[in-house]
Amino acid sequence: MRDATETAELVRSGQASAAEVAREHLDRLPGLDGEIGSVWLVTEERAMAEAEAVDRRLAAGADPGPLAGVPVGWKDLIETAGIRTTYGSAIWRDNVPEHDADVVARLAAAGALTIAKLATHELAWGTTTDNPWFGTCRNPHDTSRVPGGSSGGSAAALAAGILPLAPGTDTGGSIRCPASCCGVVGLKPTYGRVSLGGIHPLCTSLDHCGPMARSVRDCALALELMAGPSARDPRAPAVPVERYRDALGRGVRGMRIGVAERYFFEHTAADVAAPARAALEALAEAGAELVEFDVGWPPDRDFADGRFYLAEMAATLVDHWPQRADELGPEVRRDCAAAEGVAAVDVAAIGERRLAWCAELEQRARAAGITLVATPSQPCTPPPVGTTSLPFAGHDEVDVSAVMCGLTEVFDVNGWPAISVPAGTDAAGMPAGLQLAALPWREADCLAAAAVLMP
Repeated sequence: MRDATETAELVRSGQASAAEVAREHLDRLPGLDGEIGSVWLVTEERAMAEAEAVDRRLAAGADPGPLAGVPVGWKDLIETAGIRTTYGSAIWRDNVPEHDADVVARLAAAGALTIAKLATHELAWGTTTDNPWFGTCRNPHDTSRVPGGSSGGSAAALAAGILPLAPGTDTGGSIRCPASCCGVVGLKPTYGRVSLGGIHPLCTSLDHCGPMARSVRDCALALELMAGPSARDPRAPAVPVERYRDALGRGVRGMRIGVAERYFFEHTAADVAAPARAALEALAEAGAELVEFDVGWPPDRDFADGRFYLAEMAATLVDHWPQRADELGPEVRRDCAAAEGVAAVDVAAIGERRLAWCAELEQRARAAGITLVATPSQPCTPPPVGTTSLPFAGHDEVDVSAVMCGLTEVFDVNGWPAISVPAGTDAAGMPAGLQLAALPWREADCLAAAAVLMP
């Protein structure tokens, strides 16, 4: 299976036309997706039109862009002009946006081809991608199991070889969890690094968008093109965008990696933690220094039970709840009802404690000379389809989404960049991942270390 970088090189060199690449992917898509269910809509007309435009630029001697002819799938939370975008919800089942999301427009300008809209958990409100309105997405490694979520369709399409590039969104772990479940690479950048213009919100203070791919170099290339400020998103500051591909050969010598034992490794299943530890040993052999580092997560009970973002989630549906409750799935209804009991004064107080904790963690990391913080990407193997709860942190029954995001949400709360990179398999042969988080705006450090593990 060619990755995005190889595909673009093939087209740019004239060894294949963009139209040929598009047709190849379109023809094989139904057979590869099969019972996986990662693709909700094939956008053949747009893909072929974009491919022909790339080929015309090449024929005219113009630069078609660094992603020339690369097929891309978009999580159905991300808006595409003239193409149905449902956000995974019955309320928006007939929604057709007028404009592309910023990230779609930026990759299209770089020569990418929009070939499909991909499965998502309803409104990105969970981690299994078992959608009550549009069907169940399954893990290509074992179709009896979930692919993770909410960007489960993106990860599954990548793992199945349907597409080489499928960006996702992440509010509590929705890029890194499915990347870990499906054995692909997923990078959640610094909060604000990538514009959210044209992406349906879940929690505005926690939402991120980032690349997902089968290789680290593809994530680096995609981030270069996706990142940067936008007039559509005031949360995206004018911080210079690096050439992230330059970090891939840098290595990890001199890096100090803080290993988060407390809470993170101690609550991870042994057969999932073992491959993560083996990956850390490989980084140590490559020259990194491993030291124990306490992230101090969760800082209090309000963070642990999710009250700090429940009100933000419900606020995205203020015009639809409760009057259209019958068009919302059970998880969304449950949390909207729970949000009615969260007082505004409590939300404000939790927000203040969040800011204090974020500042304290960054100060401690800098004082300790920490380059990266390492944890398993998930505490468990991908559970069977239909699972609603799992044991976690000493409790027998914890909501499945809370468990699957148990090790990732910390880096949404503080906005640090974090990557999940494949780190082997668990006892059942299912993929396991290592999560590496860096200080703000240091995505290059995440990519440099990930490239050592997945050259």
